[in-house]
Amino acid sequence: MTRASGRWFRPWVAVAVGAAMILAGCGAATSRTGGTTGSQGGHLQRLRIALDYTPNVDYLGIDVAMSKGYFKAEGIDPEIIPYSGASAEQLLQSGRTDLGLTYPPNIPAYRASGLDYEAVAGLSQHDTIKIAVLASSKYRNVAQLSGTVYGGFGVPSDKPILEDIFRHAGVAHPVYKEVNLGDQAYRALADHQVAYSIVYGGIDDVTAELSGVKLREWPISRYLGSAFSFPDDAWVATDKEVHDDPGLLRRGLAALAKSYEYSAAHPTEAEAILTADNHSALAHSGNIVKATGNATAKTFLTPAGTWGTMDKADFAGITKILVQGGLIKGSKAPKPSQDFTNALLPKAAEK
Repeated sequence: MTRASGRWFRPWVAVAVGAAMILAGCGAATSRTGGTTGSQGGHLQRLRIALDYTPNVDYLGIDVAMSKGYFKAEGIDPEIIPYSGASAEQLLQSGRTDLGLTYPPNIPAYRASGLDYEAVAGLSQHDTIKIAVLASSKYRNVAQLSGTVYGGFGVPSDKPILEDIFRHAGVAHPVYKEVNLGDQAYRALADHQVAYSIVYGGIDDVTAELSGVKLREWPISRYLGSAFSFPDDAWVATDKEVHDDPGLLRRGLAALAKSYEYSAAHPTEAEAILTADNHSALAHSGNIVKATGNATAKTFLTPAGTWGTMDKADFAGITKILVQGGLIKGSKAPKPSQDFTNALLPKAAEK
């Protein structure tokens, strides 16, 4: 996953399976599509879906929806746009995609700067993000990390978030130091070049362990509570598309909901589909796909078995942190209800 689009990179996979996977995932010059006509010969409507990194288990729902015909059943011809370094915000603003993935704290920050877009589905239903250091490091608590070097990703929200974590950990005057390393941040952590970085639970920690890298971790929600309750990542669309063409998005999200529900119930089968559809990138990393897929599938649904829903609390707390940290001016902070909608999800209602 990439935080170029707001989310953290997951290059432990690159450490484990080599640069070939990265090149295979990023080198695709053309998008994948699911066909142009339905089973009854009817016309399918194109839905552009932008990926935010190389093939990985967050995309189980996409590949399952294509393989199982869920998109086609909804009258959708999915155009899968491979990751090329552009963020979801850039692609939406330039009109090059209908759906994209982003890191939820991006949304209030970008809305405050004038980009009219919102989350239309949470990819996961749990926040799994953690601060991580090497298990062999001298750091035994989060407070000790204030003033040390963070292996970061150039995401503006990191500073106010991490400073707030340090305050909650008992640091009166937090000191934030970042080296922007992008997709090399985890490698730098493993090589003892930075003190700490950020990981996604069930992905980075699992892959790191499989790669022989042992971590010590602290869930961010332990310090920020409900202010860090948002999904790990979210599907986003422009306000204009949400209001002008909700039918297309609604049908696309219905297909995704069905496929993520399938993936949660049948992770082994979903992993096989993902690997088959991305053979050049994933064929030699089956153990990583299985381990991370089994862990991630558990995060897709609510206890009630629904996918995609969000609520105001997912954005209220983080917006407050970004305002207090100076990233957003209070007068320009969007209302949490502006940052998301559940209205396009199957059998979902606004909270």
